[in-house]
Amino acid sequence: MLQKFVIVILLASSICVVMPLAFADTRQVVIMPGTGTSNNCSYTETCTNPSILSISPGDSVTWTNSDNVAHSVVSGLPYATQTGTVFDSGIIPPGTTYSFTFQDVGTYKYFDRVDKWVVGEVIVVSTLPSPTVPEFGTLVGLTIVTSIIGVIVLTRTFMKS
Repeated sequence: MLQKFVIVILLASSICVVMPLAFADTRQVVIMPGTGTSNNCSYTETCTNPSILSISPGDSVTWTNSDNVAHSVVSGLPYATQTGTVFDSGIIPPGTTYSFTFQDVGTYKYFDRVDKWVVGEVIVVSTLPSPTVPEFGTLVGLTIVTSIIGVIVLTRTFMKS
């Protein structure tokens, strides 16, 4: 009886661990080609795409350097007294990425230490105005519902025997 109870607890626990991961999202920000050669992109806010991004707590942002020169992503503003206290990518060579997971609600401005005209903003909100669809779509929901039903059926089966 104890062994069956342990199996049910393990199944239920695995659902609790997987559920938050199923809804976490990774969003992309591209450091655009030509950003490092001129500050013209700063006038049109096209140094990064997107330059302002809204996400949910627990989501990650991956910056991809599509330029042919190195860049960086540092929290704060170029001439602020405190920079890099939340995140600091260090140098991101051309063609590589840097990722950071945002846990807390708030507005996170960032800039590039190499080319200070490259600025952007990540806004972490508790509920997004338009819901995002998880990468796996309805498969995640179906998996969760099936797992819950399975735990209920197994619990009833094991508790009767």
